[in-house]
Amino acid sequence: MYRKFLLLLLLLTFVNGTEIDINKLVVKAKKQNKFIIFFHHIPGCPYCKAMLDENFKDKNILKIVNKDFIYVDIYTANTDTIIFKDFSGNHKEFSKYIGAFAYPATVFMNQEGEVIYRAIGYRNIDEHITDITYISTKSYETMNFQAYKEKRDFEKE
Repeated sequence: MYRKFLLLLLLLTFVNGTEIDINKLVVKAKKQNKFIIFFHHIPGCPYCKAMLDENFKDKNILKIVNKDFIYVDIYTANTDTIIFKDFSGNHKEFSKYIGAFAYPATVFMNQEGEVIYRAIGYRNIDEHITDITYISTKSYETMNFQAYKEKRDFEKE
């Protein structure tokens, strides 16, 4: 499963060579009934590296991501062009455009190309699963994140 995820990551990183068209991914997400998850990270960031090394290798996270999301890796040192609506620029510029104002950041987009949630900062595996399931279960439609987190924590007890 890990290899499958890495292959998907590589394919998405090299869509059209040096261009990533988010508009096409939005269409694909709609057809596949999935959300888009962007992971924003910068060079030399130990928290970014920890999330990549831990969270995106965790079998529970990978299972949810593979089932419900199209994953897009946004590495700010990458100079590939990203196209989305009226935006055209590199990874760092796209991070700013989409509202990833600190790193690491996980930004979630719905099938209409709207940002629906931003998880800014380091998340351990459990916190990251909470963020991801908040979106995959569509709980964001009926409650704010804090209420979802409290409900999830209560259900664990």
